Amino acid sequence: MARSSELNDPLLLAGGEPDIDEITNCGQFFKESITENKKLWYLAGPAIFTSIAQYSLGAITQVFAGHLTTLELDAVSIENMVIAGLAFGIMV
Repeated sequence: MARSSELNDPLLLAGGEPDIDEITNCGQFFKESITENKKLWYLAGPAIFTSIAQYSLGAITQVFAGHLTTLELDAVSIENMVIAGLAFGIMV
């Protein structure tokens, strides 16, 4: 169990060192925005890639499976749904 004092501790400490320096001119603004943009892409890039790759997998599989019979195409469609479900489960 957590101690009662831990439950009352604030999550953010006030008066700590700021994340970025105070922005005083346009050049510093662009420098800080580029730094923050790099951090954002570092976090969002894998999620974007996963989403595009997952869509591409389904689309390419159906293109290659286009010459199959109805029963085989149904099997490919079910396989795509299973793979997509597993991918969403792993992402969560």
